[in-house]
Amino acid sequence: MEQLAAAGYAVADDILPIGLAASLRTELLALEAAGALSVAGIGRETAYRRDGDVRRAAIRWLDGGTAAERELLSLAETLRRVINARLFLGLFDFECNYIAYPIGGFYGRHLDRLQGERNRVVSFIAYLDPDWTEVDGGALRLWRDPDDAGEPVLTVLPRAGRVVLMLSEEIPHEVLPANRPRHAIAGWWRINRA
Repeated sequence: MEQLAAAGYAVADDILPIGLAASLRTELLALEAAGALSVAGIGRETAYRRDGDVRRAAIRWLDGGTAAERELLSLAETLRRVINARLFLGLFDFECNYIAYPIGGFYGRHLDRLQGERNRVVSFIAYLDPDWTEVDGGALRLWRDPDDAGEPVLTVLPRAGRVVLMLSEEIPHEVLPANRPRHAIAGWWRINRA
């Protein structure tokens, strides 16, 4: 939490227990094999589009329908309480999806902000693939702020159990092309719009 407060992002290993990462990965692989994932898009409502030049991945929203999903959502609730206690952000709601990048899959530099309203405040990424190395590609790169055109301040390998948190509207990031299939959970805490 101190790193998130100071830098706007934080990376921690073993926040997601390895057994839970393995269970979620197994579920995601089964969904993928069954053709139950949707091509990931960008934007929302009338601005929503699928653009393979910006993002190449497939997703499925989690609904808490399995024991592993419920355990992940319970972990997210614990993190929400800790973030609120430390950063006073008033986080209220959490949504997340499975995300699968094929070989060559990527996501160009972006913010996790949807146009029109402040709806995503803190982003959450949990990695599911074991034994990931630099040769496998698919690293996450972060910049300090949207106007930063220089080199990224951090490059994160997507190793199982690793969690990344970042301020959704402030930290630009990208996923480099993966050299092997890459699996993760991406989520966002939102504030109460009422």
